[in-house]
Amino acid sequence: MRQPPPLPFESPAGRGWWARHWRWAMPLGIVAGVVLLGGGVAWSLLRWSDAAHASAPLREAMRRANCSVELVAAFGEPLHADRMPIGNMQTQLNGRHDVGLIVGLEGPHGAGTLFVQGTRVDGAWDYPVMYVLGEEEHTFDLSALDDAEAAQECALAQCRAVGDCVIDSLTS
Repeated sequence: MRQPPPLPFESPAGRGWWARHWRWAMPLGIVAGVVLLGGGVAWSLLRWSDAAHASAPLREAMRRANCSVELVAAFGEPLHADRMPIGNMQTQLNGRHDVGLIVGLEGPHGAGTLFVQGTRVDGAWDYPVMYVLGEEEHTFDLSALDDAEAAQECALAQCRAVGDCVIDSLTS
């Protein structure tokens, strides 16, 4: 007796790799793709956060916040900015830089939101908006009429040098 001929859809050499392993390879490929996509998004957000924290407007705003007698009296020392600011940073072809950031600010006794907007033209920064909105809608203005002069001053350090700081008696 003769054996029947092989079925036409089966190859005598066997099936290919994908046909044998698709049940575990497809989910693994999808999971790997999602992990790579999530890692790329997380990396981008961390780079954005680092760039925002390293920007001159946010550094200057934090310096002014730490030098503000009223703000330190309300929030306490040290002041810390949240890890993830919200906003934008743009560099135009003519060399102008525009930065607008909103970041949470907190100290041991209170918290608020720091708003800063800066524009750099010809290497000089101008900060038309720089304030902290504290709890109970109290506003602490950090802007100055002359930004170049304000960068050299620290009201809290001057207050402490003279010895008549109200803050030191509150925190002691």
